[in-house]
Amino acid sequence: MVVKDEKALGKALEEEEETIKITGDLASKIKKIWYLDKTLWYVCFACLAIAVAALLMIPATLGGTMAVSMVAGTPAAVVMGIPTASSAVLTAVAGGGIKILKRLRCSYRLEQINNSCIILYKK
Repeated sequence: MVVKDEKALGKALEEEEETIKITGDLASKIKKIWYLDKTLWYVCFACLAIAVAALLMIPATLGGTMAVSMVAGTPAAVVMGIPTASSAVLTAVAGGGIKILKRLRCSYRLEQINNSCIILYKK
């Protein structure tokens, strides 16, 4: 499955696709999430979990702008950068919850094709 946005990636992870090809700007954001140090990841994960829980409670029409404002002042935004943290939140919301980000890091292996294309293989 080929994905170019957070919504498609969240759905692919939720459905546990065997192979997910990520292209465009999203690929670089997912690489940042993937290669983040484990300790820093746990700090970011906690911050992102709060943002995801809040976003799941509001109408879907506000998702994009609310994701940015929800993560802007958090340690996750400092460590990952606001665009990457926002993408993480939007991916998790599209997949139904924060478990999607855990699945991304724990259930898939990453292969980099080039700077704008990566492939995730289910372990």
